[in-house]
Amino acid sequence: MNYEEHIHTIENGDSGHELAYCEWGEKEGFPILCVHGLTGNSTDFDYIAPALARLGYRVIAIDLPGRGNSTYFDDPLRYNYDQYLNDIYTLLHDLEIQHIDWLGISLGGLLAIRAASERPALIRRLIINDVGPEVPKHALDFIYNVIKVPYFFETVGELEARMRATRGLTWGPLSDDQWTHMAKCNARRTDDGRITYSYDPEIARIFETEPTGSSDLWPCWNTITQPTLILHGGKSVLLTQDIIKKMRQSGPKFDLITFDDCGHVPSLMTKEHISAISRWMGQA
Repeated sequence: MNYEEHIHTIENGDSGHELAYCEWGEKEGFPILCVHGLTGNSTDFDYIAPALARLGYRVIAIDLPGRGNSTYFDDPLRYNYDQYLNDIYTLLHDLEIQHIDWLGISLGGLLAIRAASERPALIRRLIINDVGPEVPKHALDFIYNVIKVPYFFETVGELEARMRATRGLTWGPLSDDQWTHMAKCNARRTDDGRITYSYDPEIARIFETEPTGSSDLWPCWNTITQPTLILHGGKSVLLTQDIIKKMRQSGPKFDLITFDDCGHVPSLMTKEHISAISRWMGQA
């Protein structure tokens, strides 16, 4: 199977910055864009991407600015939804991609809702992982308080231990090999030799400039007509039953798959998650 890593220069009105992305599958395959959550990166799709490529897809998983191998901005106010979407639209234009399916985790799902409304001809199908057109404020406050503080470790093993203790409560069951892989992929070394997470803590500023809970994505949701799959962590504090019920009353007639042993968000790394998505992609 073809696998490539790329660094693409985005020039959309500034001096240019770098957007990293990984690619699985053949260039001739129908493109599926994979967009991670707030503190994630492209490696969040390392387990599901090969399965989608085997279905014939050209899988493109990006690092949003401030994550992974993409540029960390000097001005934290640039970490905003408009910037993210402009970068995505520019990347797709530069790659001469006119139509995609979109798999979005949390923040990546919020961006999908906006993109499907703004550019309906671009997106054929949506797969949104554990987020809806609104996010409960108490959940946002918790996330903000967690990510605004930088964390430092002496070893990747220490970072892995913290990931197990925190994300283990939400991702659902993972194997030891998967935990080790994700720890390595979510670690970066600082200038002083310590280990920290592979994202810029300044991404938390978005909660001050664009509080998701008060930004209304319902008008966007209500215009969506594309076939849509919603993935739901049964223990999620972000995608609640009340929000799902409200989503049923407007917008697309979506399919819903709930994973009872997950919170926010299902990892998309287990056989159950991968097979459920693959079945939907194969029949939708």
